Amino acid sequence: MTYDLVALVDGRPSSDDVLAGLAAAGEEMGVRAVSGGAVIQLCGEDHLPLVSIELPLLIQVPGEVERMLGTSVGTVRTPAWWVEIRATARDGAREVAEQYANTLINRLGGKVWTSAGVQTPRNETPHSASEGTD
Repeated sequence: MTYDLVALVDGRPSSDDVLAGLAAAGEEMGVRAVSGGAVIQLCGEDHLPLVSIELPLLIQVPGEVERMLGTSVGTVRTPAWWVEIRATARDGAREVAEQYANTLINRLGGKVWTSAGVQTPRNETPHSASEGTD
């Protein structure tokens, strides 16, 4: 079973932000693009995917995030960038996915939705998000 995350990012992720997330997830990871470049996969030493990251989508409609993820996400200011991240069931995949998502949020602000709940990383203060969890 996969573990899904959605990074709800306050600012548009730049190439530098994406690269920082990839490096934070593990510099030893292999990286490949699939689906015509719409998905980036982080792969283990065996070249099998651990995590898939979709291109960011701009959400502009107020209430749309809450409609798609439920009220547990809380209020999400729009516009926001939706970055979907999917970890496989393989050992270490969940941690790699969380590290990638948290790096984006630490750089750009926002919060991370997971099946386990909503969080903002506590190790750094994003420029436009408050500390703690929602």
